[in-house]
Formats: sequence, structure tokens, C-alpha cells
Amino acid sequence: MLYRNMSKLVGTMIAAGVMLATAGTAQAALMSGTSYRPLITAGALPDTPAAHEDANTAASPYSGVVSLYIQYGNDGYICSGALVGKRQVVSAGHCVDSDGNGSVIDLNTPGNRVRVIFNSDGDYNAVISASAVSMNPDYKGFGNCPVGVNSFCVNDDIAVITLAEDAPASAKIYKVATDSMTAGSHIMMAGYGTSGDGVNGYTIDPEFNIKRTGENYVDLFDQDDEQGFTGRKEVYYADFDGGGQDSFCEFFGSCTPQLANDRESSIGGGDSGGPSFMMVYGEMMLVANNTFSGTLFNGQVEGTFGTYFGGIVLGEYADYLQAATGGNISFVPEPGSFALFGLGALALLGARRRSKK
Repeated sequence: MLYRNMSKLVGTMIAAGVMLATAGTAQAALMSGTSYRPLITAGALPDTPAAHEDANTAASPYSGVVSLYIQYGNDGYICSGALVGKRQVVSAGHCVDSDGNGSVIDLNTPGNRVRVIFNSDGDYNAVISASAVSMNPDYKGFGNCPVGVNSFCVNDDIAVITLAEDAPASAKIYKVATDSMTAGSHIMMAGYGTSGDGVNGYTIDPEFNIKRTGENYVDLFDQDDEQGFTGRKEVYYADFDGGGQDSFCEFFGSCTPQLANDRESSIGGGDSGGPSFMMVYGEMMLVANNTFSGTLFNGQVEGTFGTYFGGIVLGEYADYLQAATGGNISFVPEPGSFALFGLGALALLGARRRSKK
């Protein structure tokens, strides 16, 4: 229960999406005193954001990592996602939340759209519109907790986007590893957000065709918010080590390894919905959905060494993902509860959606 321990230390927590205005790039207010911020960041020089750019080729293990353009009203947002079926992309719930309170974007409203951009065989080799969007029914908005829970909740922040046509064959389809994420797990992140470095923070704007990759080690977890932060591990946290700083080791005794300067990275806005992977049985598998970053102290520069980030442990939401993708997703190992999760659950997911107000 990380937030029970961090309540006196946390200065800012930020969702990892970024708003693109027609006249340029702007920051969108999320909570009082905070703003959306993006990144996969580099370490200190001689490492640079350019060194973390991934080639837009079918041979890349990240060819199934996509950028998203979400539009409602006059606002457009960039997020990231991962392909888990021929027509199914997993991303973050807050990317498709139209009011900040868990109301999924209504694609039937004029001007609303979600487009998925593939860079799996060159830049912009496919741009495909969504035919449907699902949001985890337990997600009620970034930071919003279940009734009776007095905290700040980032749990349940998952969405599934269904494409109107098949993804290009050059885009890798990822399996989800359901029971591999523990403290000390080595993860590999990818996303299309803005970038920077551990000394200066965020300095480079996002692009729909430039994805960056980085690595880190998982430090801590938050448990199920619907169960008073007990039970299953729903949220992971990792700190951005470097420059002599290892925040979670110092404050919480979670002393996981630090990667080399050119590998240790952080995630955040524009990278929202982007994947974290682990090597499982010799294969790169999806384990988490990256959704937020934060600072430990007021005045700490966002995206610099000593800050932290995290996201959603996807294996704990296998039932939702199975239903929302119509079964077009592969888990390793496959959970045993699917036999009990049938058409009734699918109907419940649809009934709990709320259209834009």
C-alpha cells in the first residue's frame, strides 16, 4: 500500500497523456496544481533522447507499439498503446475518459474519434480508426477512489480499442504474462511521449511517429482499491535512479538494481497507455500499462533523477481484458477463471459505459 507510506512525501502525481491543441502543443490541467506531462527520458550525457528512438521497422520487437490520436470537441490527445489482437489495442482508461470521471468517449458524437497510428513498416504505414472503445468499469477517473476510500487512486486505468480493420501484418501482436511481475522485475517500456533527460527533465515534444524505449526495475505495488488496498497487486511503481539518487531505496527500503546510464529511463505523458514488457519463457511479453509519473517533493523537477512512475499490472485484469477483446488476446499462463466469465459479464461492461456529457 504505497500511498499509505508516501502521503507525506508526494508533491505531485500526473497522468501521462498530453493534449495537442490546433495551434501547437499545450498542457492540459488534470488536477489542481498539476498538469499532463510526457516522457520516456534519457539518463545524463552522453546519453540522449535520440539514442532511445526505436526503428520503425517490422523487425523491431516494438513494431506493435502504436500511437493514438484521441479527439473530442476541439481537443486532441496523443497517447500510446500495444497491439494484443488483429483488431485490439490496449491503452489507458484516462486517454479515452471524456470528463475525468470515467466517462468513455462516445464515438457516435460528431467530432469524436480515436485513430490508431502504426509505424511498423516505416512512418505512418497505417492509420486505422476505432470502431469501438471499452473502458474498465472500475475506472472512475484519474485519482478518483471507490466510495468510502479516502486516498488518491490510480488503479483500474485500462482501455481496449477495437480497430475498424485488421492491423498491418508487420505489427507484432503481444501476449500478456499474467503472473510474472514482482518487486525487482526488469521491465522494458515503450511510448510516443515527449522526452528529455534525468538532469533537465522534459524538453522534447511528442511525435506520432517517434517512439522511444527505456528500461527500469519494479520497486513497489499498490493493491486492490475496491478491497481497501488489500488482495491483488494492481499498480506498480518504479523510481528513476541516477545522479546519486535512489528514492525508493532511501525512503521505503526497496533497493532494486540500477541500470546503466544509457538504459535507466522513466515514463509519463504521451506515453500513457504504452506498454511495459518482460522477457518470459524467452519471449517479450506485455506485463503492464504505463499511466502516470510523479515527484516526491514539492519543487522537484518532473522527469529528473529521483522522480517515479508506474502503471497498471495487466495480469490482474485478465477477466476484463478477455471480455473487452472478445477473447482475442493471449495470456501466459491462461487464468482459470475465464470459464465463469461469459456473455453476462460482457453485457455488464456495456451497461456500465457512460457517454460524454
